[in-house]
Amino acid sequence: MLKSVKLNLFLFVAMLGTLGISAQTASKDVSDQDLNKFADAYQAVQMENQKAQQEMVVIIQDNGLEVARFQEIQQAQTDPNTKLDATEKELASHKAIIDNFQKMQPELESRMEEVINDTGLTMERYQEVAAAIQADRELQQELQAIMVKKTQGGAPAANSKG
Repeated sequence: MLKSVKLNLFLFVAMLGTLGISAQTASKDVSDQDLNKFADAYQAVQMENQKAQQEMVVIIQDNGLEVARFQEIQQAQTDPNTKLDATEKELASHKAIIDNFQKMQPELESRMEEVINDTGLTMERYQEVAAAIQADRELQQELQAIMVKKTQGGAPAANSKG
């Protein structure tokens, strides 16, 4: 489980780099309370992502494709070096699936913002804290410790009483 948390944190930090969040927001102070709220929000976002992925699997299957086949077609359409060997029916199904995903996007974004707000952070503050975490190794380590503690049932660390 610890390995999974570390992998998720690594992927999260790597993902932040692709978002283009400006470094100047990273200079804002991040309190322990902000970091704890961020950890809660991050976990809630992860749960929403899992729900969304499950919904997407259903959409793929309802449109007559297996997930692996959908991924093959998607890869071939995004990589010009990959040869696409798909039937017209598969291509039509793929297009319908993509259309469904695009229709889902606003609702998914709304759900993500809602779960972030439910933790006491605004979307803007969540992004600021995320940028600060990306820029500060110490904050990354603090977040990792918080996440590990939360995944182990929220037991307090041995050196923090009360």
